[in-house]
Amino acid sequence: MSVCSKCGKNAETKCSACKSIYYCSKECQVQDWKVHKDNCRGCEYVTDPNMGRCLIAKRDLNPGDVILMEAPIAFGPRPHLVEEGPVPCVGCCRLIMAEKSPRCEGCDWPVCHNDCVGLKDPNKHGHECFILRLRTHKALDGLHEYYRQDALFALRCLMVQRKGIKKWMQFLSMESHMEKRGVGTEIYKEYDDRVINYLEENFLKPLKRLEQDSKEPIFPDMSRETLHKICGIIDVNGLEVNQGAEVMGLYPIACSMEHNCIPNTIHSFEDEFANYRITMRAALPIKKGERITTMYTHSLWGTQARREHLKETKYFSCACERCKDPTEMGTYLSALRCLGSETKPCGGNQLPLNPLDDKTEWACDKCEIKIGNIQASYLINQIGDDVDQVQLSNPTVRELDNLLSKLLTFLHPNHYHCFSVKHSLVQLFGYQQGYLPNQISDDQLKRKAKMCRDMLDITSKIDPGNSRLCLYTGVLLHELHLADVIYVKRKWDIGNKKELLELLKEADESLAKAKEVLKYEIKTMSGEKLHNLMDSSRKEFIRWTQRNKIDLNKEIVE
Repeated sequence: MSVCSKCGKNAETKCSACKSIYYCSKECQVQDWKVHKDNCRGCEYVTDPNMGRCLIAKRDLNPGDVILMEAPIAFGPRPHLVEEGPVPCVGCCRLIMAEKSPRCEGCDWPVCHNDCVGLKDPNKHGHECFILRLRTHKALDGLHEYYRQDALFALRCLMVQRKGIKKWMQFLSMESHMEKRGVGTEIYKEYDDRVINYLEENFLKPLKRLEQDSKEPIFPDMSRETLHKICGIIDVNGLEVNQGAEVMGLYPIACSMEHNCIPNTIHSFEDEFANYRITMRAALPIKKGERITTMYTHSLWGTQARREHLKETKYFSCACERCKDPTEMGTYLSALRCLGSETKPCGGNQLPLNPLDDKTEWACDKCEIKIGNIQASYLINQIGDDVDQVQLSNPTVRELDNLLSKLLTFLHPNHYHCFSVKHSLVQLFGYQQGYLPNQISDDQLKRKAKMCRDMLDITSKIDPGNSRLCLYTGVLLHELHLADVIYVKRKWDIGNKKELLELLKEADESLAKAKEVLKYEIKTMSGEKLHNLMDSSRKEFIRWTQRNKIDLNKEIVE
């Protein structure tokens, strides 16, 4: 039993935001708010002469501590160009086939079904439906061109004006980097053609005529300049919400966090009924006054790929500790194999001399051979294309194995392209015909377990707080559990009991770690599916150990 922060009585109810203090009643919580509100949020803004406005910790934060909870200022369909295949429903953003789907009774846009709750919700389709119905003609064919869902989010952002001047000013204060994507740039022309012209010709011009006829302003600002700024704000700040739908949200505070390739926070989203509220938690210990960071690129990309992506989409060059380190925290995630010379093979590792220099040379850590960055980039990109082609073709174990053998000629075993192939391999061992649990060989099981351990070592170094790779890590821990258990079951009656017991302990610990790693992913479709698989594995594991009277805490002496 804890103590009420206001009156000192026994209390069980935590503050729902910071979860750091308790109250005995709602009345005490309300009375204490004036005192507590300044300390409730775990972060505050400061201005750095080099970085500008950034967030720092207001108090010491431990992993799991809530830093902030924030509702999106706007959310809508992810603004991705879709030329064929499924599109998001305008009501709930779940994927549907436009050609076979019913239409909204108001605007005739494709919906999942006519009773979709989002169609009447003013935070979703309710208000925009009035604007979308202003287009008088309907589509008979060419639906992806006619219904450009990639423009809908920009329209929803334009509608923030209807929430009041304070909200609109807060929205416009978000970074858009218009100084780097203004008139004359390729991205300006792309959005002008694809989004701005589409919205203007089909919806905003009729809306302006309606305003003139009614002499009632609907949107004070519908200028092309503002629409381009909106597109910039979406590109720079949009967060994809992984909740079983194609949703993107804009969160003014969360989106202002500084980037780091080893972030110290983890975020999760509420479902559509809570309007996709975001919760930011500490993933690592954060001292009072330290920067609060997140990540705006993929943790399993190499340094060059991450920095290129950030420059293209977020308009800055990352110089974090991971980016500075040629070995990427000892993982060698970008390292190439040194092939040596024609007369003298090498086998060392080619690493960038200065990863922060886009034109850096790569040097071997064993011999004197160097290669240029253009040569290294070309090799990595070509291999990446080959990996993508195979991964998208529903490959077999043999095909992935052959690909991995080719990669290991040119890449370090930990290279991120090798990681991708290995991660797919461990999910086929034990599942694909010819490698089912009763078919897979002992050596293949040992190999699967080793690959899992090797990849877990990598994820522990580049994502120590399990903030970005929790699904990858959860899969690896579960597959390690399965490999250990299958092997032990085969050998229990004839093998070394002490060694087998250690494998069983590893299997048990792997599931416990996986559950902890996935605790904030349980509401996502992938996280829920993996969690259910682990529950089934756990029950089978307990049944087998009990049936064989195995005590994991007992030491076995051979």
